[in-house]
Order: sequence, then structure tokens, then C-alpha cells
Amino acid sequence: MKYIKLLGLLVMMIMLWSCKKFLDTDSPSNFTQEYIFATEADASKAVYSVYALFNQDAFTSRLSNNFAANTDVEVGGVGAAPDNSRRDIWSFETSDANGDLRTVWNNAYTAINRANICEEGIQESAISANAEMKQMLGETKALRALWYYWLINHWGDVPLSMKPTRGGDNFYQPRVGRDTILTTLINDLMAIEPAMKPANQITYGIERISREFVMGLISRLALMRGGYWLYPDMVMRRKDDYKDYYKIARDYSDKLMKTYDRPLNPSFAKVFENESKWIVAQNDDVLFEVAFQPGFGDVGWCNGVRVDAGTHPYGSGSNYLSFSPSYYHSFDTLDTRLPATCAIVFYDKDLQQTPVAVTAIAPNKWNRILMPVPAGPQSAKGTGINWPIMRYSDVLLMFAESENELNNTPTADAVNALRRVRQRAFPANLWATKVEAYLATASAGKDAFFKAIVNERAWEFGGECIRKYDLERWNLYGEKVAGARNTVNAMGADANAGVGQYSELPPVVYYKLNTDKTVTFYNKYKRAAVIPPIKDSPVKGDNPNGYTAMNWLKGLYNTTTQGPADFNLRTWRGYGDNTGQQPVRYILPLHASTISSSMGTLNNKGYGY
Repeated sequence: MKYIKLLGLLVMMIMLWSCKKFLDTDSPSNFTQEYIFATEADASKAVYSVYALFNQDAFTSRLSNNFAANTDVEVGGVGAAPDNSRRDIWSFETSDANGDLRTVWNNAYTAINRANICEEGIQESAISANAEMKQMLGETKALRALWYYWLINHWGDVPLSMKPTRGGDNFYQPRVGRDTILTTLINDLMAIEPAMKPANQITYGIERISREFVMGLISRLALMRGGYWLYPDMVMRRKDDYKDYYKIARDYSDKLMKTYDRPLNPSFAKVFENESKWIVAQNDDVLFEVAFQPGFGDVGWCNGVRVDAGTHPYGSGSNYLSFSPSYYHSFDTLDTRLPATCAIVFYDKDLQQTPVAVTAIAPNKWNRILMPVPAGPQSAKGTGINWPIMRYSDVLLMFAESENELNNTPTADAVNALRRVRQRAFPANLWATKVEAYLATASAGKDAFFKAIVNERAWEFGGECIRKYDLERWNLYGEKVAGARNTVNAMGADANAGVGQYSELPPVVYYKLNTDKTVTFYNKYKRAAVIPPIKDSPVKGDNPNGYTAMNWLKGLYNTTTQGPADFNLRTWRGYGDNTGQQPVRYILPLHASTISSSMGTLNNKGYGY
């Protein structure tokens, strides 16, 4: 069941009330705050109006994925030159003329103001002490915290507003320090969390914010507060009190694990298949996912397996988002997350699986052809596939990371949390080598364990667009971007030369298109020791059941220039340090219109702008 369909008149009602208060504080309205929040039913619809801001393009195809597609994991297709589009965000070349900046900024503050309205309305309601009203108050506070979390990750210090706007208010607010904002939000959530309900006691379950998710969100915010930030002088620093916030992260992830523990779904792929099939699974991996009614949402359109338009009923979807070849080849080939995460085929107009180029490896977690009700041949957006905001494996890994940091060594509890994630990734008959032997090496010390967490989060959350936020707080963004670029350069060179560190990976892959419209690969992960029979070789008609050859890592090398291919040169283009020592300028400029309308309170000073 998708809650978005419930909005209707009530969204308009609360916004009418808000606008009237803004335009004329003395004008009467049939829809007063007292009226809207007098019953749980009406109050819930007001809170849904905050959720409704997830259903705007600012979130569905911008903030949720496009703004985060420039890491060592997720990348976007960068053009030959900056063009004031999403591509400039991917290449770290964004200017204040980029319209996406204004769209996301305005949507975020609209959501925050709606949350502020709901918070005030619930707190002043005659039924504010009701359990359901307290639950909705927690949802409102968490939604506000989420939007601030994203704003801070992309713009650093931002204006802070915890009260609804009114006519006569000073709307020209300056930036507030990230530390102040995050501490305020963390304390706000810690106060309301005990009064909230678990997902299994809430209508629509994980499509609404629950107590479990708020515990996880407190941990996520605390790790950000305890992490590194880029400052206007282009230096990465973290506050001296960072361990206080690692302790909060550890305590709340531990509290969640002890209060609402659950097994991970034995099938990693099933977690995302459920979303593609519109199945809202309870007490499973997902703690909170954004609900999209069929006809809404971009998952499976700009993030997911490519499907070309044809006469089939599934419509078309591409993938703005791809994976770096270095990420694809970083997986253990026996890790079940590899095929579940990375799609190396797409579906053509006849739904024939077809191999992709090495530069077009797509997220395989979401696939529009799994939708239980195909949207029609002309469909594109509006898949109705939900988008995960947090999964339980994230909580396990946040606990392991914070426990390791606080104790300066991986404790048994930290190792066991990582163990649970690794065990799900591999068949049980491989646990001795892929889990236990791996953990024995990874737990040799604090640094080794931290590196294992960094790697595990990459393999676990590929395509879910949280890697950028992790790299920021770890102060590893430059190192990982430079490492990915240097690796794809070396992969292409070694594939062309036939020698080198990556020469055993496939320079060429061989495949067959089968009559059942699937693909059979001869060598997905390794250089072919023996070249298989090639279709129509040496002359047309020979080996009719043979294989077709396609350049793979050779596609990362330009044989004309004898150097890196365009993909290597364009991806991450705005970050020029191949040593990875300089910080990445991940902080975005404010749109020019945002600055001009701020009456001098906001500017783009610092960060090299």
C-alpha cells in the first residue's frame, strides 16, 4: 500500500493554511491549524504532505541519485565540456548557473517548512499526548532531519529554521555551522525516539518513518557530526569532540540491534526484487523506503537496468547512474552481491539481453520488467518502485565502525556485526574462507578493520547512493576518486599491452545470445585462457553457435592517442590530483538566484568559487 495516494485535498488544505498565514496573518481561514491537527486522521494527512516532497523531481531523479553519482562506486556519464547540467555535478565542475541546485535547495526548504508547520501543529494540538500524535511528531522531526542531512552534505553550513514561516518574519537567514545544526537535530531525535512506534505497529510499515529508522538515523547523523567536513579554505577537518558522537552512533545502533534485531534476508537480491515487484517487506532489511505510487517515482528509469522501448509492455528506462569498472572488478567473484548489484546486460526493444560496454555497467538492484503491472509501451518514469533510505545492514556496519573507533581495536561485537553482513554475501559452504579467514585478517588491528568496513560498505550499498556521504566524513574522497581513476587507466593500459597488474582480467569478453533471450558469457571475470569458437569466423557461416567478441577493459584505452579513453578522462574531471591528497570540492555553490534573493545574507565565498 502506498501512502502517497492519500494526500489529495489535505495537502492542498495545509498548504493553503500555510500560504494564508504567510501572506496575511490576520486573514480568517476555514482550515486553521487547530482544525487541521484536531484529529489523528487529519493530522496524519498533514504529515503526509511532508512525505509528498519526496515525489518531486528534485528528489526522484536529482537528490536521491544524480547528486551522489561521483565516487569510486557510482559515476555518471560526463560530457566533453561543462554544460550546467547534472553532468557538471558528476565531474565536480558545478557553477552557480546550474538549475538543479535551485530545484533541490528550494524543495528541501519547502519540505523543512512543512515539517515545521506539522511539528507546531501537533505540539499545540489538544490531543498531542496521544500515542499516534507522538509517533507523527517523531516522523515530522525525522523528515526535517533527513532534509538537513542532505543539505549539509551538499552545501555545508546552511540556514537553520526550526519554526514555520509567518508573515513579518525575517526570511533572510544566514548560514549556521554544521556542528550546531547536527547537534540540534540529534538531540531533537533522541528526545522523541522513545515515544515512537516500531514499523510493525504503524500503518504502511516501512513506508513511514518508525522508531527503528530513527535510531538508525541518529547513528547516521552522529557519524556525520563526528566525521570530517570540507571548510571554505579547502581543508578537511573534524571537531575535537568527534568521539562523543561516535559514542552516540555506537549506542544507538547497539540499542536498535538489541531492541529490534532481525535477520538479514538470506537473499541479497531479494531485498531489491521486492521493491521492483512492489512488495513492501516487513521485519526485513529495509528500515525505511520512500513510497511511490504506480505512476510516480524514477527508480528503474534513471537508476536500474536499462530497458529499451519497444512493443513490449514495460516501457523504457536507462541508467543515468553507472558503476566504475574498478568497482565491478573489486568484488570477490563468488560474492552474491556482485550479480545482484552490477548489470552487465541490458534489454533491447525485443527484450533480448545484450551485453553493455565496460563504461555502462548499471545498477542491477532495480528492474522495471519485474513490475507486477507493466506500465505500458510508452511509459518511462513513474515505475512505482520504492527507494531505500536505510537498511539494517547499514546499522550493523555503523555499529562495527563506531565500536572499532571508540575502542581503538575491533572488539568481538564489532567483528560479529561485520560477520553478519559477510555471511549473507557468500554461500555457507564458503564461510570458512570468505568470512572467517577474511575476518581474521581484517581484525588484525583498528586500521585494518576500518579498511574492511570501507570496502564492505562499497560492496553492500552500490547503487544506493550513500557512498559519497561516507567518503566525505571519512576524509577519503580524494584518495578513492584518484584511486579509481588510476585503476581504470591501468586496467585499460594492461588490457591493451597484455601484461601488468590487471592483465588477467578480461580485455575482451565472449558471449552468445540465446534463443530464450538470455546471454551466455564465456569469460565475465578473467582473460580467456583459450579463445572460444567465434561465430562467423573465419568466414561468414562458420560456427553458427559460436561466440561474439566484445572489447571489455580494452574499452578503457584509446589506441589512437595511446592513452586513457574518454571515460577515464571525463569522469571526475574536475578533480585533478592523481595522488588523492587534495580534498575533493564536493561542496556545491548556491544557485545565483538563491544568493540574489537572500538580500546579502548568503554568498559563495570560499571553496574556490
